[in-house]
Amino acid sequence: MPTDNENSSEEPTGSIRTVPPDADPERFPRALAARIGDRNIWIANSGGVEPANLTTMELDPAYVVSVNQRATDATTDHQPLKDGCLNDQKKFREAVEATRKRLQQPGTVIVNCAAGISRSTTVTATTIAAEEELAFDTVVEEIKKTRPRARPHPKLQLNALAYLANTEDRTDARTHFKELADETHIERTDDTSVKKLITTT
Repeated sequence: MPTDNENSSEEPTGSIRTVPPDADPERFPRALAARIGDRNIWIANSGGVEPANLTTMELDPAYVVSVNQRATDATTDHQPLKDGCLNDQKKFREAVEATRKRLQQPGTVIVNCAAGISRSTTVTATTIAAEEELAFDTVVEEIKKTRPRARPHPKLQLNALAYLANTEDRTDARTHFKELADETHIERTDDTSVKKLITTT
């Protein structure tokens, strides 16, 4: 499974494009940014939050939550997370809480990571699932309608499900967490962290 870091060098060719909610996503495989349903929240890769590209795409976000390691001039909330591994749950919670806070305020919110595939998808899906009391997987499938390359890494999914179970007291998330923890290949270095998450759920 490719991670954000593996795709971070991806740049679009030709004109810079966004994905409107009513578009055929197959026509936009390399778009920089995609809107999620009719909400004021978008997922973008690192190029999608460069000020010059925002201007070209005619996007004027009120908030940019950057969950990759590098912030841009457009970033309002820098909440760096690591891809392909379990993150410190406090840091993951802070990223989601920052996104939820921004989504509750007027204006467009963009959540970005390096490639707009894993970290940004996970944080956005967790935010929407918490705000709208939806299942995490249901939101991911909705995201894929305009961002078909979206693929939250399984270990990041564990962070997301732990957040929903612990913070929102969601039984569905708790059940899904246990199932995913059992079937996900967890490296020895992550064993303790997973057990702590399971204990807290």
